[in-house]
Amino acid sequence: MKLRLTFRGAVLALLALVLMLLPPAYGAVPYDSPLASYTKTVYPNGLTLIVKEVHSAPITAVDIWVGAGAKNETPEESGISHFFEHMLFKGTERRKAGEIAKAIEAVGGYLNAATSLDTTHYYVVVPSQYLDLALDVEADAIMNSTFDPAEIDRERQVILEEGNLKEDNPRQKLGWEAYRAVFAGTPYAKDVLGTAESLAGLTREKFREYHRRYYRPNNMVVAVAGDVDTGAVIRRVGQLFRDFQPQPVPPPAKVTVPVLREVREITITKPVEQTYLYCGFPGPGGDSRDLPALEVLGIILGDGKTSWLYRELRDERQLVNEVAAGYQSYQGVGMLAIYAQTKQGDLKEIRRTVTGVLQKIIRQGVTAEELRRAKAKFRSYVAYASESVADIAGILGEAELAGDAGGVARELAAIEKVSGADLRRVARRYLNPAGYVFAVLQPEVKP
Repeated sequence: MKLRLTFRGAVLALLALVLMLLPPAYGAVPYDSPLASYTKTVYPNGLTLIVKEVHSAPITAVDIWVGAGAKNETPEESGISHFFEHMLFKGTERRKAGEIAKAIEAVGGYLNAATSLDTTHYYVVVPSQYLDLALDVEADAIMNSTFDPAEIDRERQVILEEGNLKEDNPRQKLGWEAYRAVFAGTPYAKDVLGTAESLAGLTREKFREYHRRYYRPNNMVVAVAGDVDTGAVIRRVGQLFRDFQPQPVPPPAKVTVPVLREVREITITKPVEQTYLYCGFPGPGGDSRDLPALEVLGIILGDGKTSWLYRELRDERQLVNEVAAGYQSYQGVGMLAIYAQTKQGDLKEIRRTVTGVLQKIIRQGVTAEELRRAKAKFRSYVAYASESVADIAGILGEAELAGDAGGVARELAAIEKVSGADLRRVARRYLNPAGYVFAVLQPEVKP
């Protein structure tokens, strides 16, 4: 299954290569923004529906978000959220394995799903005349998946191969090891893919129990965006999910942002041609008031050729081939990540330069022009990240599941209020040059 990025992830993917390492914005919202208005309905069983009419093309997206991800798993069921995502389109009581995808593709649509540490979601995009089919397929899969043991065994092998590919990808391998070190001891250090041992123990009964535990209407958001009639969507979703019974859902564990009091060093060797570096500084999650300033700070530090790190590390000192930075947040935690690649650069000198840049931004701050340019970039990035109805449904669905789809607009406006003093404050608070993770993946020493 495609690892589809969350809203912040989609924006940050445009900022830097950092997010290629892992599995998952900003500027004032214009009045006519596709994120500016929508209709919200909460049904008696707790299911929430978000509908956004977009009539620019006869296309519609249906995206169902579930409040369950890797952070919710026990050690014994590690990887079940992602495995579950693979299984949900693999057959129901009405549709055999393969028939769900065939039905959607037959009308020119497509479907996919993605899992993160916080959430899992399932989306279908179709020509608008087939909206009813998309809603029916999604509702059927969410409520009536059969979890055929033969399909479970087949998908287990697919997921094991995904794990092998991650191990073989230097960027992903390094990013995962750094992330696990930054958030050690919290639910956010869990691996979305699980382990070979935990995957081997996942049975049909465990899938059914997990479904009963988390796949409840009061733990879901249905987001529909496209060329639709809001009233008709509200009525149809109500009909399809009317027998879906709610129940209490286990609350997620409370998470405290880790405070690192030393530099945690990680060194990995692999048969690669160059050295990959990753610096990770723990920070707050998506509900923090510091988030807008941290995201702007990430742009100024490492987005593009005018960024501080690019100028220092690549242009002036020629220590790296590539460098990028950005702030990635989940619901409970976040991290400012700095990523670089080098062929022959001195690792000690690279570290000194990075910490020097951070100390400089704390001491003297940024210029008004740098701040203006960073905000302009965010306005562009959020526009890019909401170009399609699938993007819009994903953004609003994820935001509503996290608390309120209206929070997207408020956060966009908050970016415009970020000041130079805010950047220095969050840099002092979160970019501790004596407490971060420094991870290196380097070539094996040849005999």
